[in-house]
Amino acid sequence: MIDGDDLKAMRKKANISQELMAKKLECDRKTISNYEQGVSDIKSKQLFLWLMLCKIDTKSLLNQIKQVSSTMNSSTKKRLQDDE
Repeated sequence: MIDGDDLKAMRKKANISQELMAKKLECDRKTISNYEQGVSDIKSKQLFLWLMLCKIDTKSLLNQIKQVSSTMNSSTKKRLQDDE
């Protein structure tokens, strides 16, 4: 799980200020601070943008999400067929 410390470390490694990250995520700097301090949770859309801005490879994460989705869809289809 990605927490506020991880977000801060990624941002700093990418040499992005809180102000610039806020501008890119279309929020205010306090929101970025809240994410990094664990005061509030980052939305998934903003998280993926954060990762992209910090040049973090998201391919493996997206592949895992697709696998889970595929497994869930297969499981749901099987249950529907079993109910017939």
